[in-house]
Amino acid sequence: MKIRGIFSNRSARYGTHMLITILIVLGILVLIGAISVRHHWRFDLTKTKRHSLSDETIKVLNSVNKEVNAIAFYQENSGSEGELKDFLKLYKYKNPKFNYRFIDPDRNPTLAKKYGITDYGTTVFESGKNEARVSWGREEQITNAILKVIREGKKVVYLLKGHGENDIATFAKDGYSQAKKALEGQNYEVKELVLLRADSIPENASVLIISSPKKELMESEMKLIKGYIEKGGGLLFLIDPLTVPGLTSFLEEYNLKLRDDIVVDTMSQLFGGDYLIPIVGQYEPHSITRNFNVTTFFPFTRSIEIIKKAKAGITAEPLANTNKESWGETDRKMLEKEGKAKFDSGKDTRGPLTIAAVVTVQTGEKKNEKGGRKNSKMVVFGDSDFANNSYLNVLGNKDLFLNTLNWLAEEEGLISIRPKDTDYNPVILSKAMGKAIFFVPVLIIPAMILVAGIVVLSVKRWKK
Repeated sequence: MKIRGIFSNRSARYGTHMLITILIVLGILVLIGAISVRHHWRFDLTKTKRHSLSDETIKVLNSVNKEVNAIAFYQENSGSEGELKDFLKLYKYKNPKFNYRFIDPDRNPTLAKKYGITDYGTTVFESGKNEARVSWGREEQITNAILKVIREGKKVVYLLKGHGENDIATFAKDGYSQAKKALEGQNYEVKELVLLRADSIPENASVLIISSPKKELMESEMKLIKGYIEKGGGLLFLIDPLTVPGLTSFLEEYNLKLRDDIVVDTMSQLFGGDYLIPIVGQYEPHSITRNFNVTTFFPFTRSIEIIKKAKAGITAEPLANTNKESWGETDRKMLEKEGKAKFDSGKDTRGPLTIAAVVTVQTGEKKNEKGGRKNSKMVVFGDSDFANNSYLNVLGNKDLFLNTLNWLAEEEGLISIRPKDTDYNPVILSKAMGKAIFFVPVLIIPAMILVAGIVVLSVKRWKK
């Protein structure tokens, strides 16, 4: 009995020690897990750092000191949200004040309606009352959206009024209410401006839009616009054919000539469109069209000629061009009365034709942060209908319109992130290597383990 008691006490002590040891190990594991939730490290071992954020983005995230929320509207289990989700995880890892969630608009139509979501792949960024949106976001788009929503105040876009311009208040097909909504979705404040009642263009005007005036501007108004350009302002001209020759003469001072024609594009009929609605898929290299590979439509547009004899301090360059099958039709009577168009080599201009151009003017009136000259920026389109309620949401029209406004308002230049190389290095296997990869893990290694087990078992039996 005494011997049994000794062994029993030893077993109890051994069991107690084991239990304490197990509890200590479990406690350490739980503590490590709890610490790793708040303090963990990630390592990107890829050659091009494909799974890391750029230094520019990290600087932006380090400056975020208030909550930023992102709501991504994607179909559940569609697989299309994977890349964005990986990006947003990195943003969250770098700054816990950044939060995100994914919503299926089909399963949560109320929330989708609240945010006015009409397309899958839209991500809404919010901070306080500020809001910005991106589609199928890349790092550059995401970071710029964060910069917009954390910025105090809004930039103001003015639309000239008083000459029959497109109306931002009307929902008619030729109105600009959708354009206003799109600008407000980018965190701009949109206002109308009657220059006849003003002494100057407001100081807070980031961009002035002149959209298809039907009547000529007064000389006093033209002086105010010219003064705005000299002070480094941003202007968007949307000038339809057969209108306001006064503005045509004004733009010639900035190396642009609006031709007195109407662009005809027979290729449009292949896409079910009218030959007076040119299709544009050719864009010149520019910040506005960087990574822009979407077709745009320009109904009833005129062409623009870059004046070769450039004036000092003024740079004019094409932005968007029609295809080589198009031409600038000058015979209005044939178009209006017969509804036909025919290329006349003596009068008409063969495509490709420029229908959108960019102008920069060195002013010297203001200086930027680096001490250099602040240039005035202008973008001129030979058409205003591409941004109206009927055509704004057709293919890439809205994106081109918003890209243009962002460039003019100097929003596009907030941050520019070079896309990371994919570093695609395929491994090419010979037939023998392929067989080896199959047989070694599938047959040989399991066979070796089986043989080793048989040997060990045989040795044990032999010793017995």
